[in-house]
Amino acid sequence: MMNSIKELAGKRDLLLNQDKMPLFDALVQYAKQDVTPFDVPGHKMGSTMTPLKQVLGEMTLRMDVNSMKELDLLSHPQSVIKEAQELAAAAFGADHAYFLVNGTTVGIQAMIMAVCKPGDTLLVPRNGHKSVMDGIILSGARPVFIQPEVDYHFGISHGVSIGSVERAIQEHPEAKALLITYPTYFGSMSDLQAICQLAHANDVTVIVDSAHGAHLPFMSDDMIDPISAGADAVTISMHKTGGSLTQSSILLVKEERVAPEAIQKLLSMLQTTSANYLLMSSLDVARRELVMNGSERLHQLRPTIDAAIAELETNSRYEVLKPDYVTKHFQQSYDWTKLVIRVNGIGLTGFDVYTMLKESYGIQMELAEGYVVMAVISNADTAESIGKLVNALQDIERRFGQQNVIMSTNVTADQVNQLVISPREAFYAEQESVFIDDAIGRISADTLMIYPPGIPLVIPGELISEEVVQQYHYYRETLGEVLIEAKEANHITVVKENA
Repeated sequence: MMNSIKELAGKRDLLLNQDKMPLFDALVQYAKQDVTPFDVPGHKMGSTMTPLKQVLGEMTLRMDVNSMKELDLLSHPQSVIKEAQELAAAAFGADHAYFLVNGTTVGIQAMIMAVCKPGDTLLVPRNGHKSVMDGIILSGARPVFIQPEVDYHFGISHGVSIGSVERAIQEHPEAKALLITYPTYFGSMSDLQAICQLAHANDVTVIVDSAHGAHLPFMSDDMIDPISAGADAVTISMHKTGGSLTQSSILLVKEERVAPEAIQKLLSMLQTTSANYLLMSSLDVARRELVMNGSERLHQLRPTIDAAIAELETNSRYEVLKPDYVTKHFQQSYDWTKLVIRVNGIGLTGFDVYTMLKESYGIQMELAEGYVVMAVISNADTAESIGKLVNALQDIERRFGQQNVIMSTNVTADQVNQLVISPREAFYAEQESVFIDDAIGRISADTLMIYPPGIPLVIPGELISEEVVQQYHYYRETLGEVLIEAKEANHITVVKENA
């Protein structure tokens, strides 16, 4: 009984503390002062009327200020930023939290560089984000790619299995770190707790790209967030699912295996010295909202989502990715706030449906793939917004649905490309641009990427296979664009032979 009373008192004290927004409040207070600015930025707190001020409003520009004593300094926090970061660390169960104004990209790069020196082995899923591949180039780490679980029915990849991680550790005992994507872009979640235990038993540090998992600690389901699962460092995109402004993220650290001093030093190197206070203060607000209201709102939203899925699948050839399916077939858990809808059963590609939803119904989906479209659900969604999506999809099936089922071998890659040289070596090697059909068998110095989600078809250092070229053409024909670094259309940059 006494322990229960102490736990309740502790929770009450935590919530009272988390109700604070020290950085946001300080910024608002400063913006309301009668200040004559002779510092940057040059719009001088919106002192002249411009289209920007007309649309955003005076207060927004008054809050877009530079670092100063009252507002602290992100690269060396001492007051309100320090307090806001400490509140974020407590909210997510970490020892330290670092505000990021260059997105989760900079957090991932900092994590990799903090745990891997040049030449160190990093175990990483091959469906990692481009920022992971760039972090490998920056750090000089030697990647060992782990093939994720491939779902041919939905045409997507899920997380890596505990068995594949175990094999990778056994085959590479020199590995210094393991990077896990949790949840994946499509919402599946590996058994991270077991993976962390396995990795730590083998002296391997676990870092997590949780760009799409900022909300996980605040869900009332039995989902486990990365810090609770035992991860050593985690980067979360608060702007994606936590409610902050785009480009704002948080890096969370448990200091037993990751040195906070190294993280702070790296972030000071990688991030801008002119950190945007609107972005940082939005992190302060979003953290408070998640702690104070996130769990209740998500809990209230779950029955609405379940009802929408049931309605969408009734007398329909649509199929929605659900937790039971992911657990049964891949032994992974699933984040229900990712609404992945299989549409190829009505004879249309995901790209077709994605375009129809936007152009004919005013609905912007997160992404499309060959077989699916995906909607990201947050606590800002309502029964009305979700109902609008269901009605539009039902209308599309009635008006445009066909009897055939679309299938393609190019939708899901099930092989890891051969890594011939390290990504860093390829990046700095002498290079040339060649027509992509002539690049089969060459070493890529380029990154071919579908965005979103930002998962590369090939990265620097990998051998360009016939399958990669086929996938490139498939996405060019169906999606219309593949992000490529070569300047000429249908060309790719490769390592110059005999260089």
